[in-house]
Amino acid sequence: MGDGKNLTRRGFIAGGAVAGAAALVATPYERLLNALSTGFIHQAQAEATGNLGARNYINILIAGGPMRYTFDAWMRTNPSDAPLEYNPMVATKLVRSGNNIVGTEYATFNYNGVMVPHMFSQSVTTSAGAKALTDLLNNMLVIRGFGTGFDGHPFNATIQQAPVGGVSSVMGLAADYSKKTFEAVEWPDRGAYGNYASMSGKALNILTGNPLNSLLEGFGGPAADRAKGRSLKDRNREAFDLAQARLRAYSQSEFAGSTILSKNLSNASDLMKKGIGNIGSYWDGAVARYRSVIEASMRQQGLVGINDVAMISDQGNFWKVHVAQGNRGLVVSRDSDLRDSIKTMTAPGSLAEGLALAEYVLKEGLVSTMNLQMGDPAGLMIKDAADGVVGNHVAIKDMHETGAIPGVLITTAYYRGLCAGMLELIEQLKKSKVNGVDLWSETVIQVISEFNRTARTNGSGSDHGFNQMVTSVFSGAIQRGPFVVGNIYRAGHGGGYVGTQGRAAPIDGYNQKGMPSPTMAASTVTALLRVPKNPYENLAEPLIRLNGDQLQILKAAKLVG
Repeated sequence: MGDGKNLTRRGFIAGGAVAGAAALVATPYERLLNALSTGFIHQAQAEATGNLGARNYINILIAGGPMRYTFDAWMRTNPSDAPLEYNPMVATKLVRSGNNIVGTEYATFNYNGVMVPHMFSQSVTTSAGAKALTDLLNNMLVIRGFGTGFDGHPFNATIQQAPVGGVSSVMGLAADYSKKTFEAVEWPDRGAYGNYASMSGKALNILTGNPLNSLLEGFGGPAADRAKGRSLKDRNREAFDLAQARLRAYSQSEFAGSTILSKNLSNASDLMKKGIGNIGSYWDGAVARYRSVIEASMRQQGLVGINDVAMISDQGNFWKVHVAQGNRGLVVSRDSDLRDSIKTMTAPGSLAEGLALAEYVLKEGLVSTMNLQMGDPAGLMIKDAADGVVGNHVAIKDMHETGAIPGVLITTAYYRGLCAGMLELIEQLKKSKVNGVDLWSETVIQVISEFNRTARTNGSGSDHGFNQMVTSVFSGAIQRGPFVVGNIYRAGHGGGYVGTQGRAAPIDGYNQKGMPSPTMAASTVTALLRVPKNPYENLAEPLIRLNGDQLQILKAAKLVG
């Protein structure tokens, strides 16, 4: 987890003994108080000098490269755009004949002047009740129309995270300007799909098991022989008094931020008293809360154009589902209703836990940047036409053999779960303020996958769309959205892949010639992070500018040809 530059988390916190207790092995509480008090001073210094540091950054990886048309692979975004060339895989809504589903269409509606996919006309479930998905659109930026020209899952995942060698990755860049206790954490371990680099030597803490316990285990209870010399109760009280004295002394000094810190001593005291004692009571309930809203939103029935009428298979190419068992395209039996399959969908692996982790560490001011993941759509009960058996299946995201009709049903359910989880997190962040600004305005969430899909004309499935990549960004710093940047061709790749599907097109007057690379997306995301220097802009200028809460599009999105 570390080397000469990338210190381990244990090594990072080991030196945090509170002054006055150095003769003894520092207790976890003493180390935590020292880290927190240092953080308060750094934050006050940053505010006083006008250097607020980078916004919090959350990167959610959907490894596997799923179809994104129902969510953020936006095709026709302007009412003046030419009609799309039809491809049944590039679909957001199902077409009915009588009381059965017979095909697909790319359906949109106009929201704030942008044509957005049909899914966003719906609502999802949060702990506060039903919430319109248009709430997400207000804070959303879609970056489309870029690619790499090279196939491969790990390569296309890692190049988006660190598109330029010799400079920080996007996450590392945000961590470089962090003043938090832990600058960067990743859960679960991305392995070959991760690419973190910090030019300031900021450590990436890769968590295992229960991520919150893993992050804070160094602050956990001490071994029986570790706290000697006087009672633990007395030592903790002394540590608290010493940390408070440190903050009071700084607040009365002439150093940068002293006046600001003096106004926040009460808040600092409250956080120190609480310490991390609420972890146990928080974790299980928070994970259950996120899992509940995710699963309720994925399983919802009666959605117009999605699952409001029967879905009876004709056992053709349109009705295949690429399942993990046997890595094959399962043909859905005509003796079943495919709508029933999503009634048992489970929250995608790691998502509920990751969002619960994000909520806690951001609200407690412990972490600035996070890498999270979202697993496969699982728990689908599907009847196989080959043997008539109903199985509990995982529909893998590398959707080579998922046909057009199940593709719309499953991806809509999948992304509804992600949206519900994000809306739950957003509501929690809005409740917390730092220096009078809510945490959601200080946070950027980016959703990436290796690529979108190259869609087959016959509706039988899709392949790796490494030349038609897309990513989306959500932030309270973005207002009055949605926004979209990047150009795509109206025509497909030809052969078995005709029709509009998001193939990247050049941008007139841009400082990248030809198809933009992932550096374009990274540079555009960086423009939202509030870092002093964008290391990517000389190679690929950002396509947006953020002035206050005004987001300006510098290169309008176009449908070319």
